[in-house]
Order: sequence, then C-alpha cells, then structure tokens
Amino acid sequence: MDLDLEEQEQLAKLKGFWQDYGRWLLIGIAIAVIGSLGYWGFKTYQTKQALAASQHYEVLLEQTDKNDLPGVLSTAKKIQQEYGKTAYAGMAGLLASNLAYSVNDKEATIEQLKWVANSASSESFQSIAKLRLSSLYIDQKTPEGLSQADQLLNSKMAFGFEALKLERRGDWYWAQDKTAEAKKSYIAAWNVLSDERMKAPDAKEIDPALKKLQQQNPGPDQRLLKVKIDSLGGF
Repeated sequence: MDLDLEEQEQLAKLKGFWQDYGRWLLIGIAIAVIGSLGYWGFKTYQTKQALAASQHYEVLLEQTDKNDLPGVLSTAKKIQQEYGKTAYAGMAGLLASNLAYSVNDKEATIEQLKWVANSASSESFQSIAKLRLSSLYIDQKTPEGLSQADQLLNSKMAFGFEALKLERRGDWYWAQDKTAEAKKSYIAAWNVLSDERMKAPDAKEIDPALKKLQQQNPGPDQRLLKVKIDSLGGF
C-alpha cells in the first residue's frame, strides 16, 4: 500500500537523520559495548588477583606463626610486587614489619613500613604505617629522625586517625624536651577521643561533670595517653 504524504515525509527525515548521524551512533554503541566488556574484564582480573594474593597471604600467616622472618619477608615482597593493588599487599607489609620489629630487625621493619606508607591501596593502612614509622624515628632522637617523623606527621592521614596523630606529635615534642607543647598535643588527642566516646549511641549528654569523670576513668584507647598526661602534670 502506498505511503501517504505524512508517512513519506517522516521516512525521508529518518533516512536523512541516519545518513547524517548513523555512523556516529554505531561508533557510540561500539564504544559502549567495548567499555562494558572492558569493565567486566577488569573486575574479573581484580578478582583473580585478590584470590591469588589471598593464597600467598595464607602462606605468610603460616610463616609468621613459625617466626620465619626470611620467609615472611620473601612472601610479603612477592605479594607487593605481583599483587600490589590488592589489600593483601598492605596487610602483608604491616604483618612483616611487626615480626621484624619483634626480633629487632629495624632495617626490615622500616623497609616494610615505608612500602605500606607509600604504596598500599588502603589509606588506613598507609596511616598506620606512617604512625608506626614516626614512632621509630622519634625513638632515634636524632635530628634526621625527628625531621623524618615531622614530615610523616604533617602528611595526610585517613579519617579516624586524628587522635593518634596528635598523640604522636606529642611524643615528637617530648623527645625534644618541649614538655608544654607535648602536653598540649596529648590533651588535644584526649579531647578528640572523649568527643568520640560522647558520640556513641549509648553516650549520655555532655556535661563538665561527665568529662571530669572520663579523665579519672579513661577508655582502653586513652589509658596510655593518660599516663603521658599525668607524667607532665596532669590535666
């Protein structure tokens, strides 16, 4: 049956649109399909990487239980080199640094912490490594060590590490006999932790008396901090 005039006009417009834009539509569809395939291919790759890394991490745990430091360091480096984008690489570095520290291998401890601080995929793992490294450098009490600790404490850290960062800054001041500045940093760290306790679902309304009670009954994460504050004269 012959098309009426209106249908013929619509068909002509469609043909014209296809001639003008059809090629680009096909290219756009092709790009979308390729992008989707690439995304799922990348997700599959990530899953395989994580699975392989987890198997090596199981070996690392067994070596740690045996206090096999050479084996632990070798496995940790393998995970970091071949599966560095997985969370297991950061976990391996922290675990290896703990074992190295326990046997007084400071060089290996620092090497592993540096890797985590600079290369771990998790910002939280990076922050833990930075804080542990800063403690090691502060303990050296040398100008170079204090300078390196200062750089680490000035660097960005993950959310939730503010109190630990302030406490470590207090240690940095105390190592230089700057006790007034150290006490100020410790109290600032204490206040951050106290505020976090107050925000807990079962916390009571904030009042001066409750804050005073907290100073006398520190939480588990505040006990060492209270010892440091008391050593400098208390609140």
